[in-house]
Formats: sequence, structure tokens, C-alpha cells
Amino acid sequence: MRHLARAILAVAATAVAGCEAAPISTNTSRDSLGVTIVESVAPLWGARDAWRIEEEPILDLVEIGSGEMHTFFRVRDVLRAGSGDLAVADGASQQIRIYDATGRFVRAFGGPGEGPGEFRSLWTLVLRSGGRLVALDRTAGGSGAEFDLRSGLISSFRMPEGISPVRHPVPSEVVWGLDLAPGTDEERRRADVQRPPVTVVRLSEDRMSSDSVTSLPGYENLVITEGDDIPIMGRLPHAVPDGEGRVAMGTADALEYSIVDGRTGEPRLIARILGVPLTVSSAEVDREREEWLGPDPSPFIRDFMARLPEPAEKPGYQRMIVDADGNVWAGEYLGLARRDEPQEWYVLDSSGVWLGVVDTPARFELMRVGAAEVFGVRRDANDVEHPQVLRLVKP
Repeated sequence: MRHLARAILAVAATAVAGCEAAPISTNTSRDSLGVTIVESVAPLWGARDAWRIEEEPILDLVEIGSGEMHTFFRVRDVLRAGSGDLAVADGASQQIRIYDATGRFVRAFGGPGEGPGEFRSLWTLVLRSGGRLVALDRTAGGSGAEFDLRSGLISSFRMPEGISPVRHPVPSEVVWGLDLAPGTDEERRRADVQRPPVTVVRLSEDRMSSDSVTSLPGYENLVITEGDDIPIMGRLPHAVPDGEGRVAMGTADALEYSIVDGRTGEPRLIARILGVPLTVSSAEVDREREEWLGPDPSPFIRDFMARLPEPAEKPGYQRMIVDADGNVWAGEYLGLARRDEPQEWYVLDSSGVWLGVVDTPARFELMRVGAAEVFGVRRDANDVEHPQVLRLVKP
């Protein structure tokens, strides 16, 4: 990135209580490599423009029905499929369950096992054209299968060795993944926080092979004599296909991401939000550490956790989603300690301009964003999981 000219689109909107936003000053340019850099210092939306998510669900698959197919645990994905149907990836049953627009159960595919169309760790769904779903295991080199929403299993496959899927929050004809190449022997012997690079890959039509697109810093990992673990508030790689042949990717070191060409890996856009505080206090870190430890940790685990470095900042975001209109949503980092709280999502349009912030309800995990509705799972007071559709209101 150091070779790029500093082409900047500065977006500044000063919010005044009870008033409309001040006039917006913009300046756009493009460097010789065709990369636009967008830096936002304030949101574009005024008070009357802001989007919001309604608390009351349009549809709740637990409340609408009863029985085994309306009981969920470890929900991994929820999406709107063909003809208004809903598809849910349920991690406990390893099933893809299909419901009609009213929430009535229609059919289920998959199940636990190693056979065709079966899964060990069902994690995400890719919606393709023609009423087809590709379901993928989370593990590197794990199983996958393609299903027709009406007739069931079309084909099964295994991901290429070392390749893990990424989430596909919008329909995509291409399946994407991350090549999690292990660190070198020298790196594994060095006692410090390491972040070996990962490679974004584009899978072939049969998903049996892949082409490398570009690399980025991977999962933070602390290596010490006794073993290794993810640091407290550790940063992760984010790679999110936009359904148009591009990938939004970031490292969460700041509120920043890039849009890259899905074939060449060349950057097209770099978007940043400036001035959002990420500093965390010792009390916040201690609270997060205690959540990691659980109610009755062994002395070894407590000592091990005490040796993890104390972060000065939290990640810039916990999850990144591309919505149905090409906007990028970056969800604030909650971690374990704040997982039951409402979550702020920074929304940037397809040109990289910061539009504003949308809050999701407490105990609700946002998974996908449509044009006028959002999809996810909410845990009630008894930790029962409710796959839900909520209304997205755009004034």
C-alpha cells in the first residue's frame, strides 16, 4: 500500500443536535494504479436519514411452530432463498432446513456423518441462482454439498486441502475460501504474538481446486513454551465476497477494509473511518479474560491466561457483511464479555463513504442484510436460539 498515491475522498459531516447535518465537503481523485482511498471523519446520514432495525421480528421460527424442526441449537446461517423461503443451517443437527415465507417447515437436507450430503461441522450456506444452495463445513478441507431447494442433493465434494470457507452474505455463483497455510517451523518456535498470512482463494466450479487471489495477515496467535492460544481480543482476517466478483477484506487493525478484484487480487478501493476510539481499559480486558476462563478454570489454564498479553486496543470490527445493495457493514467488537449487548454496525456505501451507524438488538447475531430486512439468530433469557427476520427501516 505504501506505493499508492494518497488519493482521498474526505467525507465530513458535522452533527448538530436538533439540526440537519452541515454541508458535506468532498474531494475525489484516483491514483495511477486505479485505487481510490476513501476516508470518512463523520457519517453522511443526518437524524432523518438514519436506518434502523425494528426490535419486533417479522418472523420467528421458534414462535411460529413447534416440534423438532422448530428447535434450534448452534444456528450458523439464516437466509432468504427462492420464492421467499427461508433456509437455516443448524449446527447441532447438521441440517439445512427449509421453511416457507410464513415459517412453516417444508423439508430438510443433510445430517451428521461422512456420506454424500452429510456434515461434521456445518457452518455456512452459499445461495446460487436457480434455487440452489451450497452448504459447507467449517473445517479446512471439509465436506460440502450442493442442494436444489425442491429436489435435494445434487452433488457432494470436499474442499481442497487446507482451504476453509468464508461466509457469503449475498448470493454468489463462485465459492470463496481462505488458505490457512501454517507458520514456518522457525515461527512456531518463536515465543511471541504471530500472524501468519492467509490467502483468499477462488474455488473451481466443482470446488475441488482453487486459484489464489491475494493474501492478508491471518489469525493472531500467541506462541509460548507451554503451547499457543488466540490472544485476548485477538484480530482475525475478514474476507467477504460481494456477489459481483469482488471481495471486501480487512484485518480489523482499524476501521478499514479494501475491495479487491476477485480474479487479479488488485485493490480497487480502500475505505477508512477515522477517529473511532478503540482503546480498552484494564478493567475491560480483565472482564474479557474472566469470560474466557469460565466458572472453574484449572490452575494451569488460569496461569496460561494470565500470561496472554494485555491489549491496548480492541479490533476495529468483529464481523463484516456486504448487504444486498453492496453496502459494507462492520460490526463493533463485543467479544465474550459484551456478547449480550446491542451491537453498533458501521455502514459504508459501495463507494466507501461512511453512511452511519445501525444498532442490532441485544442478544441478536446479525448474519445477513437484505434490502428491507435482516436475518440472524436471537438468544432469549434461557439461551434458546430463535432464527429471526427483522425489518430494516430506511426513511
